[in-house]
Amino acid sequence: MNLRILSAAYLLALGACHDQAPASPPEATVSPVPSPPAPARPPSSRDPDVVLRAWGDAIEARDWTTVRAFWGDQGARSALSETDFAVRWSGLHYPRVTPSKGQSQGAAGSTYYTAPVTITDGKRVITGEVVMRRVNDIEGATPEQLRWHIESTTLVP
Repeated sequence: MNLRILSAAYLLALGACHDQAPASPPEATVSPVPSPPAPARPPSSRDPDVVLRAWGDAIEARDWTTVRAFWGDQGARSALSETDFAVRWSGLHYPRVTPSKGQSQGAAGSTYYTAPVTITDGKRVITGEVVMRRVNDIEGATPEQLRWHIESTTLVP
């Protein structure tokens, strides 16, 4: 029994003489989480085909906030909230947008541009028209009124 006590005392003394602090776990490195990119603004191009192609690019990127912003009043004229708009369009998984050349028509201080559009999403093909509008260069018109924006579409995603 004395041997057991001596062995225990020896081990305790040996442990107490050791000056090294217990190892601490390595510090966790925290990588900053990148913030999501801000939605792209629709281009202010005077060419409706450029604007329509940019709209198609936003659909292909599944950037529903930007897609909605192509409607008048930065999306409010889509008649859907941002959430409802995203829900409606998010059924497209791998969309490829093919706009065709449209036709312009003037009416009461505005110009309308109607173009056929095809959206291919896997085996699903959606065809319809997109009607865009901009106010003619009238004194006092706001940049929002002067930009090409989607007035309506027959596309049903």
